[in-house]
Amino acid sequence: MAAAGGPSVETVVKEKLVKAKEFKVKGNEHFKQQQVKKAIKSYHSGLLYLKGINQDLNPNKLLVPTEPPPTITKEAKAEVDSLSADLHNNIAACLLKLEPVKYERVVECCQEVTELQPNNVKGWYRLGLAHHNLRNFDAAKDALKAANQIAEGQDMAVRKLMVAVDQELKRENQKFNDMFKNSLLAKKT
Repeated sequence: MAAAGGPSVETVVKEKLVKAKEFKVKGNEHFKQQQVKKAIKSYHSGLLYLKGINQDLNPNKLLVPTEPPPTITKEAKAEVDSLSADLHNNIAACLLKLEPVKYERVVECCQEVTELQPNNVKGWYRLGLAHHNLRNFDAAKDALKAANQIAEGQDMAVRKLMVAVDQELKRENQKFNDMFKNSLLAKKT
Protein backbone atom coordinates (compact mmCIF):
# COMPACT_ATOMS: atom_id res chain seq x y z
CA MET A 1 0.00 0.00 0.00
CA ALA A 2 1.26 3.46 -0.82
CA ALA A 3 2.34 5.78 1.95
CA ALA A 4 0.58 9.13 2.43
CA GLY A 5 1.55 11.40 -0.44
CA GLY A 6 2.90 8.41 -2.43
CA PRO A 7 1.42 6.87 -5.53
CA SER A 8 -2.14 5.53 -5.33
CA VAL A 9 -2.80 1.82 -5.00
CA GLU A 10 -4.26 1.88 -8.51
CA THR A 11 -0.99 3.32 -9.87
CA VAL A 12 1.13 0.80 -7.98
CA VAL A 13 -1.09 -2.05 -9.24
CA LYS A 14 -0.76 -0.83 -12.84
CA GLU A 15 3.03 -0.63 -12.50
CA LYS A 16 3.22 -4.15 -11.10
CA LEU A 17 0.93 -5.44 -13.86
CA VAL A 18 3.23 -3.91 -16.47
CA LYS A 19 6.26 -5.58 -14.86
CA ALA A 20 4.47 -8.95 -14.64
CA LYS A 21 3.53 -8.70 -18.33
CA GLU A 22 7.15 -7.90 -19.20
CA PHE A 23 8.26 -11.06 -17.41
CA LYS A 24 5.62 -13.05 -19.29
CA VAL A 25 6.93 -11.74 -22.63
CA LYS A 26 10.50 -12.48 -21.55
CA GLY A 27 9.46 -15.99 -20.49
CA ASN A 28 7.73 -16.54 -23.85
CA GLU A 29 10.96 -15.56 -25.63
CA HIS A 30 12.96 -18.01 -23.53
CA PHE A 31 10.38 -20.73 -24.17
CA LYS A 32 10.55 -20.18 -27.94
CA GLN A 33 14.34 -20.52 -27.70
CA GLN A 34 13.84 -23.75 -25.72
CA GLN A 35 15.44 -22.19 -22.64
CA VAL A 36 12.87 -23.79 -20.38
CA LYS A 37 14.49 -23.09 -17.01
CA LYS A 38 14.95 -19.41 -17.88
CA ALA A 39 11.32 -19.29 -19.02
CA ILE A 40 10.14 -20.73 -15.71
CA LYS A 41 12.23 -18.17 -13.84
CA SER A 42 10.69 -15.31 -15.84
CA TYR A 43 7.13 -16.61 -15.40
CA HIS A 44 7.76 -17.05 -11.69
CA SER A 45 9.06 -13.48 -11.44
CA GLY A 46 5.83 -12.32 -13.08
CA LEU A 47 3.84 -14.23 -10.47
CA LEU A 48 5.82 -12.55 -7.71
CA TYR A 49 4.73 -9.14 -9.01
CA LEU A 50 1.14 -10.35 -8.99
CA LYS A 51 1.57 -11.56 -5.41
CA GLY A 52 2.83 -8.06 -4.63
CA ILE A 53 -0.50 -6.74 -5.90
CA ASN A 54 -2.27 -9.14 -3.56
CA GLN A 55 -0.18 -7.82 -0.69
CA ASP A 56 -1.06 -4.24 -1.65
CA LEU A 57 -4.75 -5.13 -1.56
CA ASN A 58 -4.51 -7.14 1.67
CA PRO A 59 -2.05 -5.25 3.88
CA ASN A 60 -1.06 -6.52 7.29
CA LYS A 61 -3.88 -5.36 9.59
CA LEU A 62 -1.48 -5.15 12.53
CA LEU A 63 0.61 -2.50 10.77
CA VAL A 64 -2.27 -0.32 9.55
CA PRO A 65 -5.30 -1.25 11.69
CA THR A 66 -7.41 1.88 11.14
CA GLU A 67 -7.43 2.10 7.34
CA PRO A 68 -9.84 0.07 5.22
CA PRO A 69 -8.10 -2.19 2.69
CA PRO A 70 -7.65 -0.66 -0.75
CA THR A 71 -9.58 -1.94 -3.74
CA ILE A 72 -9.07 -2.03 -7.51
CA THR A 73 -11.51 -1.97 -10.38
CA LYS A 74 -13.18 -5.16 -11.60
CA GLU A 75 -11.30 -4.77 -14.87
CA ALA A 76 -7.93 -4.59 -13.10
CA LYS A 77 -8.83 -7.61 -10.96
CA ALA A 78 -9.83 -9.54 -14.09
CA GLU A 79 -6.52 -8.58 -15.70
CA VAL A 80 -4.56 -9.76 -12.64
CA ASP A 81 -6.46 -13.08 -12.60
CA SER A 82 -6.03 -13.61 -16.35
CA LEU A 83 -2.31 -12.90 -16.22
CA SER A 84 -1.90 -15.16 -13.18
CA ALA A 85 -3.67 -17.99 -15.03
CA ASP A 86 -1.48 -17.46 -18.10
CA LEU A 87 1.72 -17.50 -16.04
CA HIS A 88 0.71 -20.67 -14.18
CA ASN A 89 -0.28 -22.32 -17.46
CA ASN A 90 3.05 -21.35 -19.03
CA ILE A 91 4.96 -22.74 -16.05
CA ALA A 92 3.02 -26.00 -16.39
CA ALA A 93 3.96 -26.17 -20.09
CA CYS A 94 7.61 -25.64 -19.17
CA LEU A 95 7.55 -28.23 -16.40
CA LEU A 96 6.22 -30.80 -18.86
CA LYS A 97 9.36 -30.28 -20.97
CA LEU A 98 11.84 -30.82 -18.12
CA GLU A 99 13.25 -34.24 -17.21
CA PRO A 100 12.27 -35.65 -14.86
CA VAL A 101 8.83 -34.08 -15.06
CA LYS A 102 7.48 -32.89 -11.72
CA TYR A 103 3.88 -33.86 -12.32
CA GLU A 104 2.76 -32.85 -8.82
CA ARG A 105 3.91 -29.30 -9.53
CA VAL A 106 2.12 -29.40 -12.91
CA VAL A 107 -1.06 -30.36 -11.06
CA GLU A 108 -0.64 -27.41 -8.68
CA CYS A 109 -0.14 -24.96 -11.54
CA CYS A 110 -3.07 -26.30 -13.53
CA GLN A 111 -5.38 -26.22 -10.54
CA GLU A 112 -4.59 -22.50 -10.25
CA VAL A 113 -5.34 -22.08 -13.96
CA THR A 114 -8.66 -23.92 -13.85
CA GLU A 115 -9.70 -22.08 -10.71
CA LEU A 116 -8.98 -18.68 -12.26
CA GLN A 117 -10.18 -19.62 -15.76
CA PRO A 118 -12.66 -22.52 -15.63
CA ASN A 119 -12.92 -22.50 -19.45
CA ASN A 120 -9.19 -22.89 -20.12
CA VAL A 121 -8.81 -26.00 -22.29
CA LYS A 122 -5.01 -26.10 -21.98
CA GLY A 123 -5.21 -25.90 -18.20
CA TRP A 124 -7.67 -28.80 -18.02
CA TYR A 125 -5.71 -30.82 -20.60
CA ARG A 126 -2.40 -30.37 -18.79
CA LEU A 127 -4.11 -31.21 -15.50
CA GLY A 128 -5.41 -34.42 -17.07
CA LEU A 129 -2.01 -35.21 -18.54
CA ALA A 130 -0.30 -34.75 -15.17
CA HIS A 131 -2.87 -36.90 -13.37
CA HIS A 132 -2.52 -39.55 -16.08
CA ASN A 133 1.23 -39.70 -15.54
CA LEU A 134 0.73 -39.84 -11.78
CA ARG A 135 -1.64 -42.76 -12.41
CA ASN A 136 -4.58 -40.84 -10.91
CA PHE A 137 -6.84 -42.00 -13.72
CA ASP A 138 -10.17 -40.92 -12.24
CA ALA A 139 -8.87 -37.37 -11.72
CA ALA A 140 -7.35 -37.44 -15.21
CA LYS A 141 -10.68 -38.49 -16.69
CA ASP A 142 -12.53 -35.69 -14.85
CA ALA A 143 -10.06 -33.06 -16.07
CA LEU A 144 -10.14 -34.35 -19.63
CA LYS A 145 -13.95 -34.44 -19.65
CA ALA A 146 -13.91 -30.75 -18.71
CA ALA A 147 -11.35 -29.98 -21.45
CA ASN A 148 -13.32 -31.95 -24.02
CA GLN A 149 -16.57 -30.23 -23.12
CA ILE A 150 -14.99 -26.77 -23.38
CA ALA A 151 -13.33 -27.70 -26.70
CA GLU A 152 -16.66 -29.14 -27.90
CA GLY A 153 -14.91 -32.40 -28.78
CA GLN A 154 -12.67 -30.66 -31.33
CA ASP A 155 -9.28 -30.99 -29.59
CA MET A 156 -7.56 -34.13 -30.87
CA ALA A 157 -4.92 -34.17 -28.11
CA VAL A 158 -7.66 -34.16 -25.48
CA ARG A 159 -9.60 -36.92 -27.23
CA LYS A 160 -6.48 -39.05 -27.70
CA LEU A 161 -5.52 -38.76 -24.03
CA MET A 162 -9.10 -39.55 -22.99
CA VAL A 163 -8.85 -42.84 -24.90
CA ALA A 164 -5.54 -43.67 -23.18
CA VAL A 165 -7.03 -42.89 -19.75
CA ASP A 166 -10.09 -45.04 -20.48
CA GLN A 167 -7.81 -47.93 -21.48
CA GLU A 168 -5.84 -47.57 -18.24
CA LEU A 169 -9.04 -47.52 -16.21
CA LYS A 170 -10.23 -50.70 -17.96
CA ARG A 171 -6.88 -52.39 -17.21
CA GLU A 172 -7.07 -51.37 -13.56
CA ASN A 173 -10.65 -52.61 -13.29
CA GLN A 174 -9.68 -55.90 -14.91
CA LYS A 175 -6.76 -56.34 -12.49
CA PHE A 176 -9.08 -55.65 -9.57
CA ASN A 177 -11.65 -58.14 -10.86
CA ASP A 178 -8.96 -60.77 -11.41
CA MET A 179 -7.59 -60.27 -7.89
CA PHE A 180 -11.10 -60.55 -6.47
CA LYS A 181 -11.79 -63.75 -8.42
CA ASN A 182 -8.46 -65.24 -7.35
CA SER A 183 -9.11 -64.42 -3.71
CA LEU A 184 -12.53 -66.14 -3.92
CA LEU A 185 -10.99 -69.20 -5.59
CA ALA A 186 -8.29 -69.38 -2.93
CA LYS A 187 -10.93 -69.35 -0.18
CA LYS A 188 -12.82 -72.26 -1.80
CA THR A 189 -9.80 -74.57 -1.74
